[in-house]
Amino acid sequence: MKTMSWLYAGAVAIGIALLLSASQASIHAGQPAGGTVAIDADDIGGLVSSANGPEAGVWVIAETKDLPTKFVKIVVTDDRGRYLLPDLPRASYNVWVRGYGLVDSPKVQATPGKAMNLTAVVAPNPRAAAEYYPAGYWFSLIRVPEKGDFPGNAPGGNGISPNIKSQSEWIRSVKSGGCTACHQLGTKGTREIPKQLGTFPTSAEAWERRIQSGQAGAQMTGGLNAMGKDRALAMFADWTDRIAKGELPPAPPRPQGLERNVVITQWDWADPKAYLHDEVSTDRRNPTLNANGLIYGSLELSADYLPVLDPVRNTISQVKLTVRDPSTPPTSPKMPAPSPYWGDEAIWTSKNNVHNPMFDEKGRVWITSAVRPAANPDFCKEGSTHPSAKQYPLAVSGRQLAV
Repeated sequence: MKTMSWLYAGAVAIGIALLLSASQASIHAGQPAGGTVAIDADDIGGLVSSANGPEAGVWVIAETKDLPTKFVKIVVTDDRGRYLLPDLPRASYNVWVRGYGLVDSPKVQATPGKAMNLTAVVAPNPRAAAEYYPAGYWFSLIRVPEKGDFPGNAPGGNGISPNIKSQSEWIRSVKSGGCTACHQLGTKGTREIPKQLGTFPTSAEAWERRIQSGQAGAQMTGGLNAMGKDRALAMFADWTDRIAKGELPPAPPRPQGLERNVVITQWDWADPKAYLHDEVSTDRRNPTLNANGLIYGSLELSADYLPVLDPVRNTISQVKLTVRDPSTPPTSPKMPAPSPYWGDEAIWTSKNNVHNPMFDEKGRVWITSAVRPAANPDFCKEGSTHPSAKQYPLAVSGRQLAV
């Protein structure tokens, strides 16, 4: 099936796909679809069913490493359990089924142009099913302090900082104003205490050790201190303790209606030691600019290059970054405690600290990037006659501008 892939900002999922696998499922491949799903030479399609009959609103995932970078395409079955993976580059794919109420099926090999019926397996118990629920559902089990506990009266009181005046302020600190600005809380790696951390008398002590890990440890510790460390640690410890004892979130609904029309394409780019802060594919003022063109990412504190994805050729490359002043400091290698994954290695090394890239109307990519140390020239500071300095003097700036 030939379709035109217009890449508007936000229309395509781009990043490293973390696709969990499980073993209690079976899949029967090679059964002809009997004309139920029409496919072309670059499609894979068929029916998905389980012991319960046709499985509507479940995902069919095709993954390959045969291309220049890892490539994944995901579709959703319709109300009769039909699926179609369209416009696949020529490669050998691992294909499997995932869905709420199911466990992942074993991966089977397939190539485009072939019909394949898939048999999914119902999860043997609620715990097994919940392993596939979105992180947000697990995070919803957290119990924040009651409204009557605010404003806080720590130290020596309820453990909440007096600077936190209301429950809504606390929630903002836990969510987009703090923790989840950098972390997807509720993933398996956050709702459980990793064994690599060691053993601790209490879960609160395990959490205190956890947030000290790696080069962001000081920042995370500061975030909890701003909330009231004792109460915050108690909240997170209670959350992981209840999950360890078997508490489960409610089951999410499967995709419905137009949600089943979504086709997600994912590419692997950057590298395991870098984190993706942002990406840009077009000029938001003119979202037809750069259609099917290169997509640029930013790695903030982690590395000094822009990862580049070509979504047509399925290739990745890098734009190396430099600083104007060699004395520009890199990300601090200091860490309060070793990472449970990387140990004492300082994996973040960036001097540029690129925050967000932007396209202009000519297709040029502008980046907020450090090019020198933070101290500003005198014309930016208090006492300068420069019009901007008169309105808003700045002694330092963490980033400048590059193109």
